[in-house]
Amino acid sequence: MTDSFVTSITVPRRLDAVRPAASFLVDTARSLDVPAASNSLFENAIVEALNNAVQHNLQDPDASLHCEFELHGRLLTIRVLDEAARSPAELTVPAAGTPIAADTWQQIPESGYGLYLIRAVFPDVRAVRRNGRHGVEMQLTF
Repeated sequence: MTDSFVTSITVPRRLDAVRPAASFLVDTARSLDVPAASNSLFENAIVEALNNAVQHNLQDPDASLHCEFELHGRLLTIRVLDEAARSPAELTVPAAGTPIAADTWQQIPESGYGLYLIRAVFPDVRAVRRNGRHGVEMQLTF
């Protein structure tokens, strides 16, 4: 296992760029033997974070998404950052391990469902600002 690895990719903030960016992040995690990357939920969580960035900020159609991948020891951090000028939204993220009963799915607002999916893979999720960009930071330790 690599002790420390950092890479990034910048893509247009468009839906057709989501899958290539997600593939880059997932393939990188797999090549570095991150155990969670072998689970399809891992890719789904990353796609959800990218889709959220594209769909929830339509202020600047020429903006880009900047995806950062950092692995330090057994701590994986993935950030999806938007260059459009706005403040990060407050995230209401369910606590790690929050059980979801069958009838609960009907009570989750559509705009909040993705955070449950992301949190199922990444126990630590937060809104961040870095280098004039804002977005979401997702971390897991393995």
